[in-house]
Amino acid sequence: MESMKLLALLAPLAYLLHCTEEFAFPGGFISWYHSWRPSLGKQKPSYYWRVNIIVFLIVAVTGWFAFFTKDNNSGLVISTSFLASNTIFTHIIGAIKTHSYSPGMITGIILYLPICVICYFVTYTLHLISISNLCIYIIIAPLYELWNWYKYRKLSKE
Repeated sequence: MESMKLLALLAPLAYLLHCTEEFAFPGGFISWYHSWRPSLGKQKPSYYWRVNIIVFLIVAVTGWFAFFTKDNNSGLVISTSFLASNTIFTHIIGAIKTHSYSPGMITGIILYLPICVICYFVTYTLHLISISNLCIYIIIAPLYELWNWYKYRKLSKE
């Protein structure tokens, strides 16, 4: 159970480091993202700040529940799965498609993916979440990213 508490602390910290990579060091995520998805170029920087604040709050709240409540790990597993999906569908695939570095990709690969896999492993091996629920979480995790892809394809055809 202590490993889940550690993951509950690491997930929001990883998110803050990820945002630092995207916006401050080295930064440039917004311009990179708009070069990959030009039809989203009208999005203002404030939009990205709002999205990141909301996601941070979700990751922090799910981490809080996993840290302070007994057997309440589902939210953390789902939120870390979402972060891993973002790494794969936005940063890695985006970098492959654009042949350029995606700000946020390094922290996503080094932090998000391992934290997510460890969450899966710990919850499975310690029987903290049923295997059927874990499978459901793995399936629903990329849905937001896939929905965004669908919206972008629809928007870019108009």
